[in-house]
Amino acid sequence: MDREYAKTMVDHLYDEGDRDIIFFGFIIGVVSFDREDAPYEKSEADRFNHALRLANFLLSDGDFSPGKSIRQENGNFRKTLYEGGFEEFRQDLENLFGGGGIDNIDLLAGPWLVKNNIGKSAPSLSDSICELFG
Repeated sequence: MDREYAKTMVDHLYDEGDRDIIFFGFIIGVVSFDREDAPYEKSEADRFNHALRLANFLLSDGDFSPGKSIRQENGNFRKTLYEGGFEEFRQDLENLFGGGGIDNIDLLAGPWLVKNNIGKSAPSLSDSICELFG
């Protein structure tokens, strides 16, 4: 567990959220590689589950909301929030992961988080969140 790196990365997610949405694929990357960009020794399922736990942490205080981009017939995308909150978000992610694995483009670039409280700093991290980084 690298508590300092975990704090740096969660702070980065909060900063990035001030500017843009955060795709689930980015969250997967955050829990998949260390500070030297070396991959952690995690299975695809562990990477997915750790990203899901980190997303749940970001959503838990209401600082972020889950949404997804939906491809329209004309090729454009429409952004929409999950009406069912984290549970609907989680179910959609599990279905996408089950249907195409960790590299499924719809898993990586469809679901995202949007920050509700622009400018708010990241909260303190529990040991269980820090353990995702290692």
